[in-house]
Amino acid sequence: MSADMYSSSATDQLTKERGICMEKNCDVRRVFMTLKECQNRIKSKTYTAETCHQETVDLIEAIDHCVGDKAFIKFA
Repeated sequence: MSADMYSSSATDQLTKERGICMEKNCDVRRVFMTLKECQNRIKSKTYTAETCHQETVDLIEAIDHCVGDKAFIKFA
C-alpha cells in the first residue's frame, strides 16, 4: 500500500480522511493488521499460492465505509 494514499496530513480531503481512518478507526486497524499478517506469512515462505487478495479487498471496503459520510462533505 502506498503511504501517500493514506496520510492524515495530506491536503487532499479524501487522502486525509483515509489517513485518519487508518490511524483512529478500530475496525480499519483490525483489517489492516490482518492484511499485514497475511503479507508476513507470504514473505516467510519460498512458495505459496496465498495472495492476500481478500484481505486487500476487505481493507479497501473498511476504509470506504469509514470515509463514506465525511470524505466529500466539503464539496457540498
